[in-house]
Amino acid sequence: MFLVGADDDSFWEAGKYIRRMDQRLKERPHACQYVPLVYEHGTHFVLPESLLRMALPVGLKFVLRFIFRAAKEYPDACEATRIDIDRKLSAALKEWREE
Repeated sequence: MFLVGADDDSFWEAGKYIRRMDQRLKERPHACQYVPLVYEHGTHFVLPESLLRMALPVGLKFVLRFIFRAAKEYPDACEATRIDIDRKLSAALKEWREE
């Protein structure tokens, strides 16, 4: 399981909540395997880049900059976040399929 969020999420404090979930999971017994991913920049749409490109093949950066201030102020960092998420989730899915 992946817990993914960004500190610059303008809808809720995703980074803070993921850190809180991570801490609680560390303090309590459980059988879950999880990876907490908190990024400084990524907006509310911390989704894999390939998924967003399928949903909006043209004008993705423009739309994100229009909707989210962080995407306007840190476009390269937000894109790097989406690419990193894409890479990590793709690798996890590939590993899962090979098991």
